[in-house]
Amino acid sequence: MKRFLLVIVGCLALLAGVLVFNTSRSMNRVAVRDGGKVAAVTVDSAGAIARFAKALTYPTISWDPGTQPVDSAAFRGLQAHLAESFPLVHKTLKHEVINHLSLLYTWPGTDPTRAPVVLMGHQDVVPVIPGTESQWQQQPFSGAVKDGFVWGRGALDDKLTVLATLEAIETLIRDGYKPRHTVYLAFGHDEEIGGEQGAQVLRDTLVARGLKEAALVLDEGGAIADGAMLGVTGKVALIGVSEKGFLSLELTMKGKGGHSSTPPPHTAIGQIASVIEKIEAAPFPATLDGPTRWMLDAVAPTMPFGKRLAMANLWLFGPLVEKAMLAQPQSAAMLRTTTAVTMVSGGVKTNVLPIDAKAVVNFRIRPGETMASVTDRVRGIVNDTNVAIRDLGFHTEPSPVSDREGAGFKALAKSVREEFGASGVTVAPYLVIGGTDARYWSGRSTQTFRFMGAPIEADGMTRVHGTNERAPLGSYVSSVRYLVRLVRNTDEIP
Repeated sequence: MKRFLLVIVGCLALLAGVLVFNTSRSMNRVAVRDGGKVAAVTVDSAGAIARFAKALTYPTISWDPGTQPVDSAAFRGLQAHLAESFPLVHKTLKHEVINHLSLLYTWPGTDPTRAPVVLMGHQDVVPVIPGTESQWQQQPFSGAVKDGFVWGRGALDDKLTVLATLEAIETLIRDGYKPRHTVYLAFGHDEEIGGEQGAQVLRDTLVARGLKEAALVLDEGGAIADGAMLGVTGKVALIGVSEKGFLSLELTMKGKGGHSSTPPPHTAIGQIASVIEKIEAAPFPATLDGPTRWMLDAVAPTMPFGKRLAMANLWLFGPLVEKAMLAQPQSAAMLRTTTAVTMVSGGVKTNVLPIDAKAVVNFRIRPGETMASVTDRVRGIVNDTNVAIRDLGFHTEPSPVSDREGAGFKALAKSVREEFGASGVTVAPYLVIGGTDARYWSGRSTQTFRFMGAPIEADGMTRVHGTNERAPLGSYVSSVRYLVRLVRNTDEIP
């Protein structure tokens, strides 16, 4: 018995030693800090903010197809504002309007043997939800500068990126800089409804002109967040290395119709409700790997000891970490393909049995799964030949996961640390749970990333597509300086 207890104590001591060793080793995984003196970047802050604010006054709205026509005049007005605001860009770079409303700028590099750099953004914005206009502290298309913010639809998504990119290029030209890589600025006009007429056409245009591979592709996506959102200290720069796929399935249950006075046990609506219940009761499995695991590895060194112990020993504590992440919708979405019933319809009159009932279920597909595997799983869960299932409208596969060890990612990380302080920010790859135009470039570069380089408020993501969208003035100016640094740092990409 005594020997058995000694064995148990020895095993526990060994386990404790392994846990502590792994935890201490995780401290050594802090991202490499860039040493040396960092050159200052001078930006016309007041002018930059004014130019950004005015861009928000143009209602460049992407309406759902078939609802309202595109307001081309709003886009033309924005583009005229850009031409007036950035004269050096429009004098130095080749400027083209592609497919009526998308913008393409070409800045030839000094070394034509190098693959180009593609900096992306989109001009369009989502509508303001009808009836919520009075809830805005400043009018949605006012471009008001007040209380330390620029207010308006597009302030975060995504005119911040478009204007900051042009502001950075204007600054670089003024300073006499010439890039080694050819730099393309690609600003689509329909990202909010899929990007098929904007970003996809822009990519196809460049491919038709001979582009085979890009050294770096950068679009909107992650931002610099308060570490408290992730349970860590300091700031965290979340750089999207992949994005989830998108699929909506329409499920239709046929009924016989008739008079409501003689109903069957379950009408078509009742039957489709049962189908919905089955689907919601069978969520996709959660997996703690890929970009989400990389993110946890990156932020773990800044966590309190207890959390760091768990993150450094996921082989033991993985199930507990998964359970904690699944308790919150935002973190749960990083672990699995999500299921969201978004639309239900059926019936035409109060005393008429519905002939059919429909439900639309939206899936955001995690890397490792496909549209086909999701559809097959849904068919298996429903398991009813009376339910017709079809793909509804826009869809896309998950994007390939970009290389976090590549030269492009390193250029992004270096630029972040130069602008925001090597000791004050942790750079972390992560999985973008929404969609961006970058999806169209994943097959053309292993260095396709999603990051807007601006610090956001703790509730910033609730303002994107929501009420009172706004950008802190300092965040916008910082994003301009960050992009100046990034373009310079792309010279280090082979």
